[in-house]
Formats: sequence, structure tokens, C-alpha cells
Amino acid sequence: MQPGPSSGTQRLFAAALADHQAGRLKEAEGLYLRILKADSRHADALHFLGVLNHQLGNSDVAVQLIRKAIAQNQRAPAFHNNLGMILFAQGKLDAAAAAYERALALKPHYAEAHYNLGVALQAQCKLDAAAAAYERAVALEPPYAEAHTNLGIILLEQGALDGAVDCFERALALKADHAQAHNNLGNALRQKGKWAEAIASYQNAVYHTPAYAEAHLNLGTVLIEQGKSGEAVPHFERALLHKPDLAEAHCGLGTALKEQGKPDAALAAYGRALALRPDCAEARLGMAIALIPIFADDAAGSSAAAEKFMRSLDVLAAWAAVNAEKLGKCAGSNQPFYLAYRPGDVGAALSRFGDLLCPAAAAYWQPDARRASVQPAPPARTRLLVVSGHVRQHPVWEIILRGMIEHLDRGRFEIIVYHTGVTCDAETLWARARVDRFVQGPKPVKAWLDEMRHDLPDVIFYPEVGMDSATSALAALRLAPLQIASWGHPVTTGLPTMDLFLSGELLEGSGAEQHYREKLIRLPGAGVCTRMPAQTAQPWEGPARARNIARFVLCQQPIKFDPADDVLLTRIAKEVGRCEFWLVTPEKLHWAAVRLRDRLAAAFTAAGLEPDVYLRVTPWLPRERIAGCLSLLESMLSAWTSTRPEWWIYRGRFRLWLLTGGTNITRSETCSPLNILQRSRSQASADSSFPRQLQLCSIQRTGRRQCRGRPSAD
Repeated sequence: MQPGPSSGTQRLFAAALADHQAGRLKEAEGLYLRILKADSRHADALHFLGVLNHQLGNSDVAVQLIRKAIAQNQRAPAFHNNLGMILFAQGKLDAAAAAYERALALKPHYAEAHYNLGVALQAQCKLDAAAAAYERAVALEPPYAEAHTNLGIILLEQGALDGAVDCFERALALKADHAQAHNNLGNALRQKGKWAEAIASYQNAVYHTPAYAEAHLNLGTVLIEQGKSGEAVPHFERALLHKPDLAEAHCGLGTALKEQGKPDAALAAYGRALALRPDCAEARLGMAIALIPIFADDAAGSSAAAEKFMRSLDVLAAWAAVNAEKLGKCAGSNQPFYLAYRPGDVGAALSRFGDLLCPAAAAYWQPDARRASVQPAPPARTRLLVVSGHVRQHPVWEIILRGMIEHLDRGRFEIIVYHTGVTCDAETLWARARVDRFVQGPKPVKAWLDEMRHDLPDVIFYPEVGMDSATSALAALRLAPLQIASWGHPVTTGLPTMDLFLSGELLEGSGAEQHYREKLIRLPGAGVCTRMPAQTAQPWEGPARARNIARFVLCQQPIKFDPADDVLLTRIAKEVGRCEFWLVTPEKLHWAAVRLRDRLAAAFTAAGLEPDVYLRVTPWLPRERIAGCLSLLESMLSAWTSTRPEWWIYRGRFRLWLLTGGTNITRSETCSPLNILQRSRSQASADSSFPRQLQLCSIQRTGRRQCRGRPSAD
């Protein structure tokens, strides 16, 4: 039996500990050394001198000292706990976890050691074991805000959003200024689609910790998801001000700049992200997608988009050859959506992208590459799963999906709907009441795959691919024997996982099959059963029309008007005489309306026309104001690719003319009363209800596009 410390040693140790706790580290160090000079086996002095050395950055020395303390007293739980903390800081996760477990063997009700063990296990991605450790910590010490927060983070990763929100809210009830809990509460609310609440949580995080770079990053990310890329940029810049080496913030800035129509700045930001983190799949993918212009300032840049994108895929493919799972994890996060609005046949580029993305997505989400055995479906009923982010008042729903769900033979089909979006309106409730099973999003991809394993569909129908990240991620995987896409986005998906593409015989020209990777199915008419809802007109707030001036509205997103078509508008202006062209400012990408106006102004000036006489701009019109707008407009001009369906519901009240550049699109009574500019003058002249001047607008520009387009629902 060793003799206990003398009273002088006890007083010296008490003084050292007081200095240590007060932050007087040098003074404390001197006193610990005096004690050990007198008694080299003084366990407490060895232990706390080890803790002090760790605080000074001498972790190796700290480990040696605490191991010496444990050699003198193996039954002190705090020694093992603090040794674990230092080993964890050194990245020795297994050794740290073992130290915490030794502490808990000595003191099972040691809440701090349970918490620290959870941290070590979480860092090793042993989430279930880590969650159990945090649960024991909060059971022993309910007011443990950090343990509630970390448990919430695990539940968030596992897709248990409600449980995660509860944990973060408990943490904040205990510690209102807990910035990490505010930030992660924002992450959970964002995944639940509660954008405003998520933004408020991120703002609370940066209020309590202004230099919290990750919270600024998340705030910028959620603003991009809401289409507010301009507002997102300053938050990414603040994140980088506080943490210049945060690769994710450089990547987010690149995405925001891309959405602002600044591809060169976006590419530079993605490049900085990759310099910091070469394995950043989001930045690799972003660099490839950024080469597709959202808005084309000139015809040369527009026509070169597909070729540039193809070259970028060569670079991406070389990287993905050894990083397939990293690329697969971010499938759906960044899509070549805007390539559909560039001229020429983009099918080859989209197919190359599909060949790259789909195996990578399977490597990450389906590593066993085996589909679960399918249980027999009920007799004579095929299980059809519809996956869409737009089961709500939206063109995809109104044009393509609603009629299908309403009229499909339920004796033959069991219908399940996954609404991957967040919005729930009257149309969502209508759909929920009319299908066999309805699953409301948003959910992480893993949670949707769990639903798939439960439902085991025979057929999956994607009315569009490219407009919703969750839908795009799922479409990249083989999840059913038969997978079908349609024309909610007006171009082939390019995905090898898609078997059929449903279109309409009136929407496809001869030889259209060559533009699809999928097998093209021409259904009767436009391939849809659409009954647009009645709308109550409200007055348009635009100016009254001057007498004898024809008005046209360019009834589409500015990004969809190709520069090569600008000359058509100048020719219309010359043929018609006194007229106005009204450009519509979109809800998102507001800057595109300004760029289109500037581009058209240059074309009108080059044609010897005064732009200010012809060009007008109006805000994006809600549906109820469209009828009021039409009452003051002569006719509508649309890009060849698509037309807002809200404009279609007023049949007989207007004429819609498509700028096709020679594309042969047939009139479709099932969709809308289309008058195509390409149609012959004699046919237009037969329409006596149309102003004589507009009969002259059968303007073509030859040698432009193969017929691959249709009105789209995006």
C-alpha cells in the first residue's frame, strides 16, 4: 500500500488545479512539475499535466502523461475519458472508442463518456451505435443539449426528419444560443420543404455565431433551391470570408453564379472548390453542366453548347472511372436541363451523360446490383408507380398526369403515386383520394428507395425527368422491369434506365425515333387527356393598347428563345407594321428577361428598327390575370419548344403562333389551337377571323432544326 500524498503536496496540487481552471496554464504547468519532481507517480498531477499539454497542442506528450497516470490508477474513469478525447483529436477513432468504453466499464452512469463514445462512433459512420450512446447520455443527463443535437444529426442522416426536429428543438429549449442546433434544425426543415422556417433557423445560427461558415453555406443553398440565386451569392461569399478553404462554399457559389447566367465565374468557383477538394463530385458535375448556357447571348454560343458539353463529359468520365460512387451520390443534384433549349439534336450528348451517370448511381445506391424478388401482383392488376415532383397545380400535372389518373382502367392497374415535391394543394388532395397509395415528399433518396422496396412496382412512369432532383436521381436507377418517361421535359432523357418515351402522333415528325434513346411510343393525338381548369379572369395592370397597334406577347421563359430566331421577330415587325412585342419576366431567373430584351434590341437595331418602339416588358403573370392580358393583346408568339399551358385554356379567345424556324409541327386539337408560322400562307389566309397583317407571318428560316420538339410542360 502506497502512502498518501503529504499535506504540502495536496496544497500544491490544489493551487495548480486552481491556476489550471482559471486559464493560467504556465503557472499550473510549473506547479504540476514541482509535484512530479517530488513524486513522479502522482497520478492526478500526471493526468492534469497531460490535459494541459493537450491544450497547448502537445498531444503526443499528453497521451504519454495520461497513460502514466492510468498506470498508477487504472480505476479512474476520468483518466480514460480524457485519454479518449485526445486520441479522438489525433484521429485515432478506434483507440478513442476503446478508452471511452473502459471509462464506462468503471462508471456506467458516466453521461459525458457516453456522449464522447457517441461522437467517436458517429465519426466512424456507426450511426446506430452512436445514436444508442447519445440516448444513454440524455437518459442520464436530460439537459445535455449537445447530446440532443448530435442525436438529431444522426436521425437527420437516417431520414427520420420528425425525430431530428424534436431533438434539435429540445437542444434549443435547453440552450437557446446553440448555433449548431439552429443550423441543423434548418437542415431538417429544409428537407421537410419548410423553406421559410429553414431560412429562419440558419439566420438564427449566424446571429448567435456570425462566423459560422457552414450556416452561411446552408443559407445560400436553400436560397438557390428556391430560385433566389442572386440572394444566395452574398451568403456563400460570407462563408468563404470566414472559412476560405470551405470547398462546399466555392461549389455553392459556382452553382449560384451559373444560375445567374455567369458561366465563366461559375467555372472559376468550381475550379477553386476542386483545388481544395479534388474528389468533390458536386464541383466536377457542376463544371460539366456550367458549359451549357442557361441563356444564349448569340447563335454561335447556343449552337456550340452540345459539343462543349460532350467534351466536358470526357473529363468527367476520366475522373468518374475511379470515383463512380462519389458521382453516383450526387445524381440528380445538377442536370443538363437547359440543353433541351439549344439547337440541333442533343440526344447524343444526353445519352453520353446517361451512360456516365446511371452506372455511378447504381454503384452508390445499389451496390449489390440485385433487385429484390418481386411478389406476385394481384390478379389482372399491374402495379403502376408514378413518380413526379409536380402532383399539384402545375403543367406537368394538368396536361400529362391528371387525365391519366382519372381515366386509367383501375381494373387493370393499381396506381401508386410518389409526390417528391413539398407543395400540397387541392390538386394534390384530389390525387391522394383517387389512387391506391400516395406518398408525400420531400424525402431523401434513401427514403424513396425504401418506399420502392416496399411497393415493388411493375412499371414506373416519370412524366418528366430533369425538373426535380429526387425524380432525376430515381430515374437514373433500374427500379422496375419497365420504366417510362414522357414529354414534361421536351427531350429524350438519355438514360439507359428508361425503356419507353410516351409522346403523341401529332407531336412527332417522321423519323423522330432517331432523336430518342428510349423506344418512342406515339399515342393518339398529343398522347394526353387534358381538361384545363376554368379560370376567373382578373384585369391586367398593363397599359391600354393604342389604336391600330398590334400587340404580341412572347408567352414563354426568356431562356427558351434561341438567338437564331431573333430575326423572325424583326421580320414580323416589318411585315405587320405598328406593333409591340411584350416580353414576360419570369418568377425565377429575372435577369433573363433583361438579357432577352437587350439581345432583341440589338437585333431590331440591326434591322433598322427602333427597339423602344417595339419592345415591352411585363412581370410574370399569374393565371387569373392571363385572360385580362389576352383581352389587350393581338396574338401570342412562343418558342418552338414549349408554351405555358395557362395560356391554352382560353380557347377561341386568341391565336398562338410558334416560332419554329421551319420545324413541322401539326395542329393538335387535343392540346391547343395552334397556328404554326411554318404553315402555308394559303392556309393562314383561309382564317378570315385573323387580321390580314398576320397572314403574312408565315416566316421560315431554313436549315435549322430536325423535328424533335413538342410543346412542353415545364
